[in-house]
Amino acid sequence: EHSSFMGAQALGQALLFNLHPVGKSIEGERLDAVSGEQGITGCGNAQNCVRVCPKELPLTEAIAELNRDTTIYRVKKWLGQAKA
Repeated sequence: EHSSFMGAQALGQALLFNLHPVGKSIEGERLDAVSGEQGITGCGNAQNCVRVCPKELPLTEAIAELNRDTTIYRVKKWLGQAKA
């Protein structure tokens, strides 16, 4: 069965863009995009991405940080305090 999960690399790239001052301008849009089933919730946390990454990037740590950022963003959005 084919998964619609966007992949660890795309999630890591989203985090990288969100950490950059220029990327901050559309951080909310990016967090909305990665918070769906194809994004963070689609990650099975099997850590296969870490095992196969040729650059040995800490992808599970990046996904965890992005998950935290997404949670904070969604709570602020629910409270009407987040910039979309």
